[in-house]
Amino acid sequence: MILKKRFVMIGCCIGFVFLLVLTYSFYKEKRMYEQYLTMNVRQDLVDMKSAIINNDILFDRILKNEKITNEMVEDGEQASQLYYNFTNMTQIIDKYNLMNLNFSEEANWLVKPASLFTNDLGQDDVMPPTLHRMRMTFERLDITSYPVTPELKARIEEYQQLNQRWLNIVGDFESKETNEKDWPQILNDLEQGTQTYFSEKKVDFVDDDVWRDALNPRYE
Repeated sequence: MILKKRFVMIGCCIGFVFLLVLTYSFYKEKRMYEQYLTMNVRQDLVDMKSAIINNDILFDRILKNEKITNEMVEDGEQASQLYYNFTNMTQIIDKYNLMNLNFSEEANWLVKPASLFTNDLGQDDVMPPTLHRMRMTFERLDITSYPVTPELKARIEEYQQLNQRWLNIVGDFESKETNEKDWPQILNDLEQGTQTYFSEKKVDFVDDDVWRDALNPRYE
């Protein structure tokens, strides 16, 4: 009888220790998740805002001069800068989409899974493929200057209109201060703003010829 009680007590102690370790593990995981987000969100916020502000400046110069330059001058390397900006923006958004997907999958087996970073991002988002097509327009423009045809000018004007909607959301560095807690809403607003743009323009993003293929002066 005494031996049986000892086994029960030992079993209870082992169970308690296991529960304590498990609880601590989940707590530590959630803290790591929160620290990861805090560390990365700050830089992602700056990078996204910088890219959108820079895009607006570059679009304005291209439309004003009616050419795309790609050399080391005042207006230079416009194609490379735009390509890099769109690439960076795409990678940032894809990262949080993937993060949400991973945490959604883990929610099925974790006792206390970390909450989704933002609830309104998903596989049907319009912004990532939009950025991809915009990036293709300025891909591999390796000579000094490309003239802007009327068709390409109309396309870049559309890019600028859409980018200005994004700029209204993120704001510039002087007029609008944002912090980490605003980031989920900013991501949601960027996606919703993109969808609203195409809805107002009555453009079917998937099937419309205007946006089906990106114009690239390299192949004209």
